Amino acid sequence: MSANEADYLTKAHRMLAQAQAMNPADAPESVVHLSYYAMFHAATAVLLRHRASVAITHSGLIGAFGRLTKDLDESARRHGRALNRAEDLRLRADYGVTYDDLAEAAENLRNEALAFVTFCESLLQE
Repeated sequence: MSANEADYLTKAHRMLAQAQAMNPADAPESVVHLSYYAMFHAATAVLLRHRASVAITHSGLIGAFGRLTKDLDESARRHGRALNRAEDLRLRADYGVTYDDLAEAAENLRNEALAFVTFCESLLQE
């Protein structure tokens, strides 16, 4: 793993740890935000490894990650879709003023983020 890839993965772990330290009922927007960015940085590390560059925009990065995982197994494709859903939720949490059941969604996203980062680590071992 290159130093750059490791830096992005370290940041992903740091953001995930911060999300795990928070109670989604008390700070759902923060948990969503941190969980999404943990996924974003883990995906960046993977794309650096497998594509040698990353997209400039969030949608570009999500699309590139989806293209990378589309030819893998269903589990990999599921992680690609999870990143896309995470961005949608992050946008609603960051910019929306109301959202029913955001605490529950935040907790679910935090769990997805943990699985996603673990999945990305497995791709970095290849």
